[in-house]
Amino acid sequence: MKGKRAHFRRFYTNSSALTYPVPPPATLQGLLGAALGLGREYREKLTGLFLAARPRAPMRTLFQTVNHLFLKSGTLEEIRGLYKEGRTQIPVQYLVGEGEGPVAFEVFVGAEGRVVEDIAKALENPVFPLALGPAYALAWVEGVEFLEAELKPSWDGEGIGWWEAEKLELYPSQDVRLYRDRFPIALEPDRRPKAVKEIALELRGEPLKVRYGGEVLVCPGLAIGVLRV
Repeated sequence: MKGKRAHFRRFYTNSSALTYPVPPPATLQGLLGAALGLGREYREKLTGLFLAARPRAPMRTLFQTVNHLFLKSGTLEEIRGLYKEGRTQIPVQYLVGEGEGPVAFEVFVGAEGRVVEDIAKALENPVFPLALGPAYALAWVEGVEFLEAELKPSWDGEGIGWWEAEKLELYPSQDVRLYRDRFPIALEPDRRPKAVKEIALELRGEPLKVRYGGEVLVCPGLAIGVLRV
């Protein structure tokens, strides 16, 4: 999945809009719902999916200050930008590709039954436009592949994807760039976080050698740490 830019706001930021380095589980669930043409019911329709994502191209971050209307009571004067305190400036952090390249993520979606086939068809021909965060950060999909996988309750060895931090133990002497943060797993109807987990991942998308006490999808030659939404 690629795009010219991406922004996945860290839910706990207020005065500035910092981004996660990959789309969070709740964001991916919404993106798949958009591809399928689902409305608010996407949370129920897409419950039980196993998800993970990793960067697949060099990326960097940049800040842009966004000039927002200052709304207190929603009066016509405020909507026109005439509020007595003026406007409010919010710095927003974006992910962009190195050089002139796009941002790129490899996304893994695991489930049983026809839902995987339906999602694959929808990603190739989405009902609603795909976006990497805000509506103006449009995305496109380059290639969909089916993999047979076995769900295992733990793992010892190399793997990619997402790892619940409290269940993760890294083998020593690895050249890693580990990122650890609180990610939204599920959202309320008003988009407030309903469930949050602390997730660790490799910032370059490289494999990690781990002892892990959480769920992993194991394919031929590939182990993927996943989160269930």
